[in-house]
Amino acid sequence: MRTDNHQLEEDIFMSQPGLAVSMNPLDVRDPRVDGPQGDAIPFFHEGRYHLFYLEAPAGKYDQPDRGRTPWRHIVSDNLVDWHDLGIALPLGEGDDPDIDGIWTGSIIAVDGVLHVFYTGGRRSACIPQTVCHATSRDGVLFKKSPSNPIHFPRSEWFEQRDWRDPFVFWNEEHKQYWMLITARANDGPPGRRGVIALSTSDDLVSWTTVCEPFYAPGNTYSMECPEVFRLGGKWRLVFSRFTEYAATVYREAEDLAGPWRTPKYPALDGARWYAAKSLEDAEGRRIAFGWVHDRRGFVEGGEWLWGGDMCLPREIFVGDEDRLCVRPPREVDAQLTSQRPLPIRQASGATTEEWEASAAGTFSIAEIEIGALQRSLSRLTVEADLQDLAGGVGLALYSNTGLTEGLLLFFDASSGTISLGGPTEGEESDRLPVPWVTNQIAGRSRGKLRFDLYLRGDVLEIFVDRQVALTHRQYFERPFTAQVYVEDGVVTFRATLATRVN
Repeated sequence: MRTDNHQLEEDIFMSQPGLAVSMNPLDVRDPRVDGPQGDAIPFFHEGRYHLFYLEAPAGKYDQPDRGRTPWRHIVSDNLVDWHDLGIALPLGEGDDPDIDGIWTGSIIAVDGVLHVFYTGGRRSACIPQTVCHATSRDGVLFKKSPSNPIHFPRSEWFEQRDWRDPFVFWNEEHKQYWMLITARANDGPPGRRGVIALSTSDDLVSWTTVCEPFYAPGNTYSMECPEVFRLGGKWRLVFSRFTEYAATVYREAEDLAGPWRTPKYPALDGARWYAAKSLEDAEGRRIAFGWVHDRRGFVEGGEWLWGGDMCLPREIFVGDEDRLCVRPPREVDAQLTSQRPLPIRQASGATTEEWEASAAGTFSIAEIEIGALQRSLSRLTVEADLQDLAGGVGLALYSNTGLTEGLLLFFDASSGTISLGGPTEGEESDRLPVPWVTNQIAGRSRGKLRFDLYLRGDVLEIFVDRQVALTHRQYFERPFTAQVYVEDGVVTFRATLATRVN
């Protein structure tokens, strides 16, 4: 039986048939029509997945126009089918503190009221970013506080330009509400002033800033979209950085008071899975949402822009060595009901569904016969049985026979490094380009290795061993192709393709 709030959501949805789906991670966005999507604010409430996100206007590529984002609201029962409930928080007007942007924040439910804390953007103000507040009793209609903005940076401790991305949670130990804020200290080397500030409240109305930041590593310009949660017996602090090795990363501590230590593998993906934030659902799963950037002109080589497409939902879980890992939730794979093995064509012309590549001390490559792919979600799975791997195995994607075009996905057997980057062009001065994305798993010369490539339009999300991810966006005009290859090893390959049945 649906609650009144669920019924209200359905009434709004059914009364506006044009709002069928605004953002569905399984569909493809048309960037000429649909504006880019940005920072997610996920929230699980009364058995449903709510995703609020920043939606920029279509056809705008530069700031400040691209940053004039309201919050859009979509809701799902299953992480796959999403209903659009429209704009939850519109831009302000006149002298409002949020006329230039409703930027990232968080939601907390207290006594039947949903409290939204968000960043109000007013670029011409002496303090251009402030914390604002809105409330809702039905989860659909939100009312901004007449007291906005409700919270400012203290000038004696923090710079006045950066004060954003409030994350509010209840601290059971201290019996207080805590708010984490992206900020910058007002002294120290300019490139190392990024901190996460801490403010506290007893009533969600009056907030007191603590002079000592929640986290101040002294090694970054800014830490965006912070959140903290407990998983695997430890506290995990997740944030995104757009400078020095851009990525969504995490730190860990035994206690909220810290110290916040850097784990062995701190990144959850590369630079193109950005501003990821998460929720905890009824099963206790930690489900995260991040986005992949557009490129200017929607062409290869174009400048990476803020905003793009939401990636697939991802489950964050604790893997080996207490590492935070990511994988697609089961609901995503359950939609890919049509599966078939793919033949692999060798250099000799022979075609088999299982290729035993014997390339000890040399190089061997074969093509997976995929055929034409739809633009909606597909999953290419390649399983490699490693019998004696000294070098590495990889996939050449969108490539030609000379491997001078496209992308190379490569696993290094000794280090466990996984890289996705461009190939060499076959010139004497060539050096292998710096990869677009790298990640790390356990190195191995024997055993199993699995690649899952989720393809959706221009977006490529790769999961290795269902533990680590590499996200990228490509704008090749040629169709998708995949070749498997071995450098110095003996490996058996199998490939399957899974698609949705519409």
